[in-house]
Amino acid sequence: MNSYERVERVLNGEIPDRVPTFELMIDPKVIRGITGNDDYMDLCDELDIDVVISQTPSKLYREEVLDAGKQIVRNEWGIMRQYNNEVVSHPLHGPIETLEDAQAYKAPDPLEDFRFDYLRELVRRFKGQRFIGFHLHDGFNYSYYLTSMQDMMINLIEEPELIHRLVELSVEHNMKLAEKALDIGADFILSGDDYGSKTSLLVSKSHFEEFFLPGLNRICQMVQGRGAYMLKHCCGNINPLMDDLVGFGIRAMHPLDENSGMDQVRLKETYPGLTVMGGIDCDEPLTDYTEEQMEAYVKGVLKTHAPGGRYICATSNSVHSSAKPENFAAMQRAVHKWGRYLPSGELDWR
Repeated sequence: MNSYERVERVLNGEIPDRVPTFELMIDPKVIRGITGNDDYMDLCDELDIDVVISQTPSKLYREEVLDAGKQIVRNEWGIMRQYNNEVVSHPLHGPIETLEDAQAYKAPDPLEDFRFDYLRELVRRFKGQRFIGFHLHDGFNYSYYLTSMQDMMINLIEEPELIHRLVELSVEHNMKLAEKALDIGADFILSGDDYGSKTSLLVSKSHFEEFFLPGLNRICQMVQGRGAYMLKHCCGNINPLMDDLVGFGIRAMHPLDENSGMDQVRLKETYPGLTVMGGIDCDEPLTDYTEEQMEAYVKGVLKTHAPGGRYICATSNSVHSSAKPENFAAMQRAVHKWGRYLPSGELDWR
């Protein structure tokens, strides 16, 4: 059974030969520490990572440097972003302040060919062998990227038409990205917008229902209508939205961070058609454990999360720059060693 077949079985509620693996993002420092180069695809081959995915959505857009010392850039959306030690830059402020700005604003062309170069390379190298995804946004993140988080929160109350316009811009743009990605050969689309904090949703459930969930549902229905799989990354405590997200047909969710109150084992029981992705704390285990401790820790997570299938092992967010390369490699080895299934769906530790 190859990686593609393994992941497809899990997403369809069947039992594969072993637990599949996935990472949303892996820092180049970690990749270099394992392979000796920065090539994510080489790493996926070396560690036999089953689910592969395109770069973070911010990498789809050209950037102009505004302040090299402070690492501040402005991208094609007109959004100012700042880099630190991690792969993903932090949004500072967008170009839109008023409804008039939003009505006059034109989003970047989603179909510019270079945006799909990385996906094409994934397809060329892994099609039919590993499960290939394309990472994009839905309607939530751009509603504050194009303004600011503070302005978005205020305008949900004071200028709702502005937020509706920003959401529509984003959904239309990302629908076109998704359609072309599927044409090129992606097996799944993953929306990466984060909806929660450690303890709660970032905005009220009623605001999600009014402003943001309908656009996500449109993307989901289009993807499923094309015969592909829709997956969702969403940090934080999103328990109040789970009925909606699963109801849209989302087949797997990541990372369902248990440090934010997301109980993956309970969610598997509550939503029999949902595959959960995560389980491995990306903080202390990756930064401080020995390789032996890492193996024992992963074995314990597999023991609780993997029985019955519908589980893909991943970290609780991403493999960041502070992670030890040897610990991430030990994590992958442990899944391969201890994540084997019996036909019954129990783990085979004989």
